[in-house]
Amino acid sequence: MPLTPPPRPATGHPGHSGHSRHPQPSRPMLALSASLLALAQLVACGGSGGDEAAPPPAPSPSPSPAPAPAPSPSPAPSPSPAPSPSGHPPSDSVANVCTPEGERRFIRSYLDEKYLWYREINDRNATTGGTVEDYFFSLLVKTPDRHGQAKDRFSFITSKAIADSLSSGASVSYGLRWAKDASGRQRIALVAKGSPADQAGLARGAQLVDVLDTNVDSWFPNRPDAYVTFTVRDTPTSAARQVTLRAQPLQEDPVPFAAADTVGGQRVGYLVFNDFSNAAQDRLIDTMAALKERHVNHVILDMRYNGGGYLYAAASLSAMLAGPAANGKVFQQFQYSDKRAAETRQSVLPFSTQLLYSPPGSRYAQGMALPALNLPRVYVLATGNTCSASEATVNGLRGVGVDVVLVGGATCGKPYGFSRRDNCDKAVYPIEFQGVNHQGFGDYAAGFTPTCAAHDDFDHPLGHVNENMFATALHHMQTGQCRAQASAPKHAPAPAPGGIAMQERPPIPGSILLP
Repeated sequence: MPLTPPPRPATGHPGHSGHSRHPQPSRPMLALSASLLALAQLVACGGSGGDEAAPPPAPSPSPSPAPAPAPSPSPAPSPSPAPSPSGHPPSDSVANVCTPEGERRFIRSYLDEKYLWYREINDRNATTGGTVEDYFFSLLVKTPDRHGQAKDRFSFITSKAIADSLSSGASVSYGLRWAKDASGRQRIALVAKGSPADQAGLARGAQLVDVLDTNVDSWFPNRPDAYVTFTVRDTPTSAARQVTLRAQPLQEDPVPFAAADTVGGQRVGYLVFNDFSNAAQDRLIDTMAALKERHVNHVILDMRYNGGGYLYAAASLSAMLAGPAANGKVFQQFQYSDKRAAETRQSVLPFSTQLLYSPPGSRYAQGMALPALNLPRVYVLATGNTCSASEATVNGLRGVGVDVVLVGGATCGKPYGFSRRDNCDKAVYPIEFQGVNHQGFGDYAAGFTPTCAAHDDFDHPLGHVNENMFATALHHMQTGQCRAQASAPKHAPAPAPGGIAMQERPPIPGSILLP
C-alpha cells in the first residue's frame, strides 16, 4: 500500500531535470511480505555537505552564532588596518582583493581569526609563490593527533560554483557515484533515477574497466558540455560494453528511497539518506511523518554514503527519532578556539520537539511540532564514507541514551565543523570547532566502531533483503546478535580502471553551521 505523496516543494533551480542523483532499489526493499510501502519521492535539493544557500542563524534556545557574512565588493582596503594581537589585519579589511597575493593575505587573516588550531599554524609569507589553494593547504596543521592521524584532514577550499552545487544538490552531472568493493574494483554505488547514467542502463554494482575519452576529468563536471566515454561490466563477470554519458542538469534528492514493512511482527522503517543538504530537513520531516503514520517501532537509517552537511538538519532528524524524552537536552555543543570562548559558552544546538530553523524555500514553518517516533534504539548503516553531520547524529543520539546500533564499517572520524566564507571566486572552509554531545563526548576522530561489522554489498540493490548490511541489521533486530559474516565476495583479480584518471565527486568534509 503506497503512502500518500507529500506535496512537491519548489526547487529553486531553473532548468533542472527534477531527478535525484541517487538510486531507488530495483527490487523489493523489505522483501519479506507482500505489502511493501514505498515512500513517495520529492524533487528536492541535496548535497554531500550541504551549505551556502545563505540562511540566517538557526533560532534556538541557545543559538549558534552565524559566521561573518561575505563582504560586499569594495574598493581596495585601507593601507593601515588595525592588526590583531597576532599581527594579522582583520580579514574583512583585506577581503575582495582578488589578486593571488591579496587572496593569500585574506586567507592568513581569516585563519588567524577562525581556525580551531590557529596557534599551531606553520606560518608562510603571503607573498610566496604558488596558487592560492596551495597556500591555504600549506597553513593547515598536519601534526599527528592522539590517534596518529593528521590533526586537520578536513579544511578545504573550492570555487564558489562548486560549493553552491554541493550545498544545494543542483549540478550538471552524469548521475552516478563510484566506490571500491572488497576486491578493490571500482563499482557503481549509486545511480540517480532518470539521470544520464540511468538512461544508459547503468545500475549499482557495475564495474568500471577503462575511461576512454572525456573533456573534463571528473565524474562531477558541473559543465553542460561535459562528456565521458568508458567501458563497463554490468556485473564483474559480464562482458564489457562501451558507454558515453553527457552531463545534464540534475537535482539531488537527499532521501531517494524509504519504505516500511512488517518484519518478525515488528514494524520496520528503512530510509536511504545521502546528504544533510539545505533541503534535507523537509524530506526528513516528510519521511518521519510517513513512518509515524505506519506505526514503525524500528528504523534502519542507511547513511553509508552520507558525507554530512548542515547540523540543523542533523538535530531535527535526531529529535524526530528520539522524541520528547530528549527535548531540551544538548544535541551538540560547539567548542571553538580559546579566542572564541564566549561563542563556545553560547553555542548549543539542542534537541527540540519543535522546528528550530526553517531555511528559505522550506514548506515547514519554524516552531511547528515535529513528528516524533520515540525510538529507544536506531540502526545506522555506515561505512568510511559516513562522516561529520552523520556522525554527529550518532553521537547526539547516544548522548541522550538512544541505543545506536552501528552496522557496517567504522565511520570516517570527523567531529569537527566549519562555516563557509566566500572571498573573490573562492569559498574557504577552515575547521572552526569540535562538537560534543549531551554527555560532553566528542572524541571520535578515529571514527565510530561498528556494533556489527558487515561489508558493503554491491551485488544487491540498497534495501534488498539479501543486501549484506541491511540483512545484518534485520538479523540483530530479531535476535540481538550480529549476523555471521562470510568473507566479502572476491571476484577474480583485475587491474585498476585504465585510461584517463577521473576525479570523484568532491566531498564537504565536515559539519556545516549556517552560512
